Amino acid sequence: MLTAGKMRLRDYQSDAVLKTWDWLNENDGAPIIWAPVGAGKSIIMAEMMRQACDDYPDTRILMLTHSAELVMQNHAKLIGLWPDAPAGIFAASHGKRDLSAQIMLGTIQSVWKRGYDIGRVDLILIDEAHTISRKEKTMWGRFLKECGRCNPEMRIVGLTGTPWRLDSGSLVEGDGRMFHGVSFKIGMDFLIEKGFLCPVITKPTALRVDTTGVKKTAGDFNIGQLTRVVDDVTIAAVDDFMTLGADRRTWMIFAPSVENAEHISTAVRSRGQGCAVVTAQTPAVERDKILQAMRDGVLRSAVSVGTLTTGVDVPPVDLIVGLRPTLSSSLVIQMIGRGMRLSPDTGKTDCLLLDYAGWLRQHGPVDLIQPPAPPGSGPAPVKNCPECETLLPIHVMTCPTCGYVMMAEEKPKERPKASSLAALSSQIEPVEVPVLGVKYSRHAGRDGKKDTLRVQYSGPIQSYSKFIPIEHEGMARYMGTKWWAEARREVGSMPPQTINEALNRLDELRVPSSIVIIPVGKYPEIKAVHYEQ
Repeated sequence: MLTAGKMRLRDYQSDAVLKTWDWLNENDGAPIIWAPVGAGKSIIMAEMMRQACDDYPDTRILMLTHSAELVMQNHAKLIGLWPDAPAGIFAASHGKRDLSAQIMLGTIQSVWKRGYDIGRVDLILIDEAHTISRKEKTMWGRFLKECGRCNPEMRIVGLTGTPWRLDSGSLVEGDGRMFHGVSFKIGMDFLIEKGFLCPVITKPTALRVDTTGVKKTAGDFNIGQLTRVVDDVTIAAVDDFMTLGADRRTWMIFAPSVENAEHISTAVRSRGQGCAVVTAQTPAVERDKILQAMRDGVLRSAVSVGTLTTGVDVPPVDLIVGLRPTLSSSLVIQMIGRGMRLSPDTGKTDCLLLDYAGWLRQHGPVDLIQPPAPPGSGPAPVKNCPECETLLPIHVMTCPTCGYVMMAEEKPKERPKASSLAALSSQIEPVEVPVLGVKYSRHAGRDGKKDTLRVQYSGPIQSYSKFIPIEHEGMARYMGTKWWAEARREVGSMPPQTINEALNRLDELRVPSSIVIIPVGKYPEIKAVHYEQ
C-alpha cells in the first residue's frame, strides 16, 4: 500500500491513479474509472488531486457530483489523505460557496450556472458519472461546455461503478458520448475476495412481485402500475422479510413509490419495529438523522423511494429487501451495493438479499452484470430459463444463474420458482459435462498478444474452449506447461516450446472424459478436466 497524508492507499487504488494518468497522456477525450461500491472512489480522486497539484502547483481542479452528501464525504477523504489541501466546497444545500478554491468540490446543481465565474479549470473529476445524460441542454452539458470555452485543454475523468445508462447504454460507446474509454476497472468479485466488500447471500422465498402486463415508461416499469402490483404483496412480504431477516441488525428496503413506502413502513411499525421513509423530497437534515440512527442501531429499517442508491454509507446494513422491480441493471447494482460495505464493529459477515422484485432473475448475479446493448440495436431474442426464470439470450443453452442445461429442442416453460438464486457468481455450483470429442488449433492473439493453443471440448449441447499459453513467458508460460503436464499420457517428456510443436505432438495427450465448468456468462469457465485412464 502507498501512504499519503494520514491515509493509506490500497495497491489497486494506486494502480487506478497511475493507469488513468497513462490513459490521459496517450489518448484524447475523457476516461472512466470503473469502480464499484467499496472500491474507494473518493480516495482515488483525492490522490489524483494531490498528485496533479504536486506536479503542477497552479493546477485548478473541480470535483463534481449530483449529491451534496458525496461532496462532503469526498472532501473529508481528501483532507484525510492530504490535510493541507487547498480545497473548498460549493454546495448550496450545505450553505457553502467557496468559488475561488484551487480545488473546488461541488454539486452540479449549485455550479452549473457559474462556469464563467469559476474561470479556468484544468481537471474535472466527476463522481457517479452515470448520472450524466448525453443531452447537451442539461445542467451537465451546459456547464462542461462553458468550462471548455474557458480552457480548451481541460481534461475530464469520470468515476462510477455502473458505466452505462438505461436510456443510452454504455457511457463509452455510441454517438454523443462524453467518455471515450475505461482507464481502469476494479471488479466487485476482486473486492469480495480481498475482503474489501461483504458477500451477498439469498434465502428462498416463494413470494415475488408479478410484473406481468405492467407497461414500460421511459424504458422502465410504469410507476403507477408498479405501485398497484407491489401493494398486492406488501403485507405478505413484510411478514416474510421480518421472519427471514429477524437476526439481521439493519434493514434497507427499496420500493417504487411513496405510497408503497408508506404502506411498508406502517406494516413494519405495526409489528413492533422502527421504520422510516426516505424519498428524494426528504430534507437533508432529516435524511441525515435517519441514516445516523441506522448506523447507531437506534433505527432498525428505512424504506427508500428513488434515493439511498448512491452516495450513501450505512455500513451496518445487512439486509436488503427488494420490492422495487426495475429493468435498470445499474440501479440493481446500486441497491444491492448498499448492503455490501464492511462493518466489523457490528459483527457483520455478509448481507442477506430478499429478492421479491426479481432482480436476480432479470439481471443475473450482481458481480456479472454488464452494460446493456446500445440503444437502436434492436431487442435481442430472449427466453426464460425454465428452472429459475433468469432472462437469457436465445442462443444460451446453460443458465449462468442456476446451471440448468437446456436441450436444443426444449422450449422454455413458464413456472413459478422460489427466489433462491445466486447473488454472486462464486455461489454458482459447478457442472460436470461429458466430453464427446476434442479439437486443437492455433488461436490468433489480438492487439499484439501472442497466439495460444485452443482446446475445444465438445459436449452434448455445446462446445467449451480453453486457451493454452504455449509461447508466453512468466506466469502464463508456467500455466501452459502445467496444463500440458496434466494432459500428457506419460511423464518425462519436455513440454512444447511452440504451438506448431504442440500440434505435432497431440498423440502424447490423453483423451478427456469430462470437464467441470462454472456456468457463468456467455463463456463458461472450465475449472477441471477429467481424463480416461
